[in-house]
Amino acid sequence: MDVFFIVTAESLAVANVDCKCGVVIRNLSRVLRSRYTCANRESNQMIDAILSILSGGLAGAALVWLLRSWISERLQQSIRHEYSQKLETHKAELNTRIQAIEHENQLYQLRTSLFFDHQRNAFAGLLAKIAEVNQKWIDEEFQSEEGFTGPVPYDAYKELRKRYYEHQLFLDSACLAAMELLFEFYTDSFPFDDGSASEPIPRDLKAAYAGVEYLQPRIAELFQQKIGVIDNSRAAHEVALLGGIRLLNHYHFEEVALPAKGSLELTHRDRPADAVVKAEEHLGELTAKLKELCLYLRRDGGVFHEASTKALRYLSILESE
Repeated sequence: MDVFFIVTAESLAVANVDCKCGVVIRNLSRVLRSRYTCANRESNQMIDAILSILSGGLAGAALVWLLRSWISERLQQSIRHEYSQKLETHKAELNTRIQAIEHENQLYQLRTSLFFDHQRNAFAGLLAKIAEVNQKWIDEEFQSEEGFTGPVPYDAYKELRKRYYEHQLFLDSACLAAMELLFEFYTDSFPFDDGSASEPIPRDLKAAYAGVEYLQPRIAELFQQKIGVIDNSRAAHEVALLGGIRLLNHYHFEEVALPAKGSLELTHRDRPADAVVKAEEHLGELTAKLKELCLYLRRDGGVFHEASTKALRYLSILESE
């Protein structure tokens, strides 16, 4: 009896222990299941959040791309429209300018053609008249034994002067300088009346004709250069040298030490070619003296306007080379 009781008691104790263990196990299983359920729920929520973020990011990126494409397209259309308007405006302005330029070019060509025709006729007429005057001078006033016996025929000289004034408008500074220098040599053949003698004093006819003879081919060459037949400015240079050194030996102005002395002084033995060589060898001194003369004549109130004009023309030719 006692043994059975002990066994039963032990069995009960074991059973009680098993029962408690079962409860503990059940409770633990319930806790674990609950925690697993919470963890699973949290995991699902996290996954849902990540998926939501991912889906939202993709949608946002797509929306941004669509907005960017739309804005870009709108800007391109706006820029194309603006540039198209500006291009049309520019084309219209350009066409207007082209038409104006074409019109001006046509007028310029017309004026140039007319001017060229007049200039060519002027050059041809002057050269022919110079040759006619020189030939008449030889025919009427030249003797084979005595040389020239009289000045250039005055009527022929006046006709040349008239022809010169008719065409003066079409002559530039170099041509004017050459023609005026030619007339100086012609007038050097006329007798000089200083009021001290009963009759005019004869001049050096040979020297006068030598100057005309020197200038005639150079004037022809200068005219040819002006119409493009030749490309050589030597004729104008020689005209300026001869005219410049003659000018410095012609006037008497003590304030600027004229007439020239020393290297620029001319004598009766100097022919035109000799004078040109002397002037070219002392070109710097020649131009400096011409400038000094211009300044002096300018201070004098323009009384010697002709001399000042000649000096400025010679300087313009000499300093342009």
